[in-house]
Amino acid sequence: MNNDYNPVKVDAPIVLPGQNCWQVGDYYITAQPTQAGLSVANGLGIQSVVCLRDATEGSNPPYLPFDAEEDMTLTSLGMNFVNIPFPHSATLTQELFDIRAAAVVAVLGQLPKPSLMHCSSGDRASALWAIHLMVNCGVTKQEAINYAEISGLKVFLPYVQGYA
Repeated sequence: MNNDYNPVKVDAPIVLPGQNCWQVGDYYITAQPTQAGLSVANGLGIQSVVCLRDATEGSNPPYLPFDAEEDMTLTSLGMNFVNIPFPHSATLTQELFDIRAAAVVAVLGQLPKPSLMHCSSGDRASALWAIHLMVNCGVTKQEAINYAEISGLKVFLPYVQGYA
């Protein structure tokens, strides 16, 4: 495997202690940032945030609930924000995952970097990181999965495996 894609644990307080927060080059893959964490991200030079959460997600401790103010907070900090939701439910078919994954891949190519991609825990963000590695970086599916498992890929693994 190419070590350039190995996630490195980030110690800056972007997320709650003990939650997923990883950096790979100009990309951060994280759990839901705290409100204070968004300012920390800004201070680190992060220019863009991609949220993969569905606004209807309920609270799932120990993870933070969906942040309805995130867009406004980031805009006030001069940062870019995009929300492409990947629901945690049976309504997320492989076809829907693939369509939305293509949108995320396109957005990652357009947004100013460094960028941060998050969900509630880091699982979905890691799944989409794997897709980005396969599509934009020429990494094999298994290599992409191996890298993404470091940063939190678990429940969404079957969607990455099924991605065509």
